[in-house]
Amino acid sequence: MKDMGPAKQILGMHIVRDQTKRLLWLSQEKYVTKVLQRFGMESAKPVGSTLPTNCKISKNQCAK
Repeated sequence: MKDMGPAKQILGMHIVRDQTKRLLWLSQEKYVTKVLQRFGMESAKPVGSTLPTNCKISKNQCAK
């Protein structure tokens, strides 16, 4: 076994950590781009989401 440092990607998700601010981001941008290319939809127009872009989820909102 070899320690390769903190994970940067797992299961197709890009992982970004800011330990000083105790924040963690997961991104599937590469996966979504790959799926759009596979189905010939690279030029599709983006559509808004029901969640605001600055939505923050706390531990209290998680299932227990």
